[in-house]
Amino acid sequence: MAASWPAGLPYFVARQAYGVQALGQQPLSSQVQSGKIRMRPQFTLRISRLSYGWILTAPNLSVFHEFVADMLGEGTGEFTIPLWIETAGTYQSRMVQIVGASSGIAEKKVGLERTLVTCQLDVRNL
Repeated sequence: MAASWPAGLPYFVARQAYGVQALGQQPLSSQVQSGKIRMRPQFTLRISRLSYGWILTAPNLSVFHEFVADMLGEGTGEFTIPLWIETAGTYQSRMVQIVGASSGIAEKKVGLERTLVTCQLDVRNL
């Protein structure tokens, strides 16, 4: 069973970190003897890629590190989180996975007491 985003951790996206990278995965293609290349979807499940991030305080950052290390197995597991859905204009719960696991997460100080945590997420059914 997938983990859930920790209850006390803010899930609101940092505006500077949000972006849709791809609305689906690249299709598989097959060369044919003559004519155009035949393409088909890889999966029936639509997986989109988002750039995403959160601004966290030091205590929140500690909770986030524990969540990634312990609950997600160094960031390899899937989890559910309320995500900003641009087309709906609201947050909705989605199943996601961090691209590159824990090595795909970057941190940058924002002022003295906050940290911008960014990563790319593979999102089911964006």
